[in-house]
Amino acid sequence: MSIRTITSQLRERTRSAAETIVTVVRALRAYVSARLTPVLGDDSGEIASWVVVTALVVVAAIAIVTIVVTKLTATANNIQTP
Repeated sequence: MSIRTITSQLRERTRSAAETIVTVVRALRAYVSARLTPVLGDDSGEIASWVVVTALVVVAAIAIVTIVVTKLTATANNIQTP
């Protein structure tokens, strides 16, 4: 086999793989869009309840991290060195 033949075959297989990936991504996008439409609703100004819940979880996580960092810093400052 010559290098040109191998290169041509690789290009063809790469193009085929890329087309397959694009097709799969399009199918996944359509599936996710179909699944999220009932959740998000049709009104563009409506805030979905899961957005509010996610925001509350993020705020709680930030508060917990702040408390832990404060306690660790206080403990580290109280360590006595000889």
